[in-house]
Amino acid sequence: MLDTRFRRYRQLIGRFVAQIPFARKRILCRYSIAVSVTTMLSNTKAIVLKTIPYSDSKRIVALYTRQEGRLSAVLQIGSKRGCLSLLEPFSVVDLTIKKGKSTLYYINSIQRHLIFNDISSDIRKRLVAVFMADVVYHTVKEEFTDDTLYDFLENSIASLNESRDDVFKFITIFLLEYGRILGFYPNINTYTEHSLFDMKSGIFCRIPPLHKHFIEEDDTADFVRLLEVRYSNPSEIEYSQQQTNRLLDIVLEFLELHVSDFKHIKSLDILRQII
Repeated sequence: MLDTRFRRYRQLIGRFVAQIPFARKRILCRYSIAVSVTTMLSNTKAIVLKTIPYSDSKRIVALYTRQEGRLSAVLQIGSKRGCLSLLEPFSVVDLTIKKGKSTLYYINSIQRHLIFNDISSDIRKRLVAVFMADVVYHTVKEEFTDDTLYDFLENSIASLNESRDDVFKFITIFLLEYGRILGFYPNINTYTEHSLFDMKSGIFCRIPPLHKHFIEEDDTADFVRLLEVRYSNPSEIEYSQQQTNRLLDIVLEFLELHVSDFKHIKSLDILRQII
């Protein structure tokens, strides 16, 4: 009787032990699938926003990509120092990237997608590109994806390269259109003659609001003319340098009131000192 029970126990234990290798195989199989997904390479167009030194041979690059949105990626420089020229702010590049275990991506390959000779050779345009990239860097969150925003940014870089307009007028119109895409734009339908512009509410009014963030009638008239300008053709309107600077300050204040993390960009001060 005891021998029979003992044999049954041995059989049960043997069956259990025999299943263990298969369980291990299934676990390993699941793990290998997870690893393959994590390390899968993807190709994307990207706009360089900022480059941060990580070590002598590595850089962390902030990018706005078409497929993945805003992300940060590690680039191994090594002996290929020539690729640093691809990392100028607002450069448009083709990337092969893979995602690491954290939120960081890794750049497997990088090459220039579009060449903008005027921006490369004109110090004013290079500073404008730095400013525009800084604005996007500080206001777009990681992993935020929007094809409309990507197309707008790439088209803006091409427009800057071809532009012969005053750089401050270009910046002002860029900021207005950028705010529109983010969802913040003055309600021009509320405008009537002799109006003031309430920057906090984004509407035009006849009576001054009970706060300091509004612009007077003369500046409002200039501002409305700016709102009517097509982004693709800023040359259709002319302002004096004083008017242009004033309008830029108005747009900056408007965005600071409405766009989170929008802050004063030092590169704009440098640009104003040079020009």
